[in-house]
Amino acid sequence: MTVADGALLPVPREAVLARFPLSRVSEAFFDEMLGVLPPAHIAGVPGFFVTEAVSDDVHAQFVHAGGRFYGGYVGLKDRAGLITHARIAEFEVAHPDAMELAWYPDEPGEAVP
Repeated sequence: MTVADGALLPVPREAVLARFPLSRVSEAFFDEMLGVLPPAHIAGVPGFFVTEAVSDDVHAQFVHAGGRFYGGYVGLKDRAGLITHARIAEFEVAHPDAMELAWYPDEPGEAVP
């Protein structure tokens, strides 16, 4: 088996975050992630984080709010990107007909309605 040139190069943090932006997710997806590893919680931040990092400080965060479920990749070093109730409200205004993901998106942009 051969590896294409550049296939093993690290992916920039911004590219990792863009793979799974704040999105609506199914209740089954939410529940599955809740049971994968012991969830991590940060005081004052809604929802939970998958403890295994995707890359560097990037983790998946999941939140149940307003009868819906949300998820996305967030950087823990940069708290501005965390999923908050305010970000969810902004997302709902901008994407009232957002699709609900049943699993992690395969391609960047797949999570965007």
